[in-house]
Amino acid sequence: MLLKSIMSMNLLQRLLLLPLLSFGTCVAHASEPGNVRIEFVHPERFTDFRIQGRYEAESTRIFRDQVSPALSAVVAKRFPGSTLTLKFTDINLAGRYEPSRIRKFNDVRFERQGASPLRLEFQYTLTDSNGRVLTTGSKSLVESDYLHRYINYPNSDKVTPLFYEKTTLSRWLSELTPSGSSLAGK
Repeated sequence: MLLKSIMSMNLLQRLLLLPLLSFGTCVAHASEPGNVRIEFVHPERFTDFRIQGRYEAESTRIFRDQVSPALSAVVAKRFPGSTLTLKFTDINLAGRYEPSRIRKFNDVRFERQGASPLRLEFQYTLTDSNGRVLTTGSKSLVESDYLHRYINYPNSDKVTPLFYEKTTLSRWLSELTPSGSSLAGK
């Protein structure tokens, strides 16, 4: 419907609308920190990637907006001046969203005794400020007991969106060692 109404506009109106649409796209990506880039390969095919019941397209934005800043601090501390690129090939969010319980528990994911483990599959590249690759590879992070692993975190943190995903990725990143670089061991 939007496309139909845009097509019916005269040329001058379309030319004025184009910069506004482009600006919206730039603003959406401007919220991503400069040292962390997150990409998704066919998120519609991911195992479970509906954040708070939203479709995958909106879930990619939410995931990027929540995870990038959390990882940015770790990258800045461990690898100053470096950039981390994560290209997700599959995501299985912690717990399960149960629409049948929406009246009592809006936007809540439920865990059924390890029946729905957190799984993040991605390719990663860490580059220095000159664009030189420090390390690259692929990783599959699986947390079947995430509720107990992160039991010492405050409950106020654990109820934030994507807490378990951010914490799992931060833990992995804090253990990452670039092969053959001067940053190894920092």
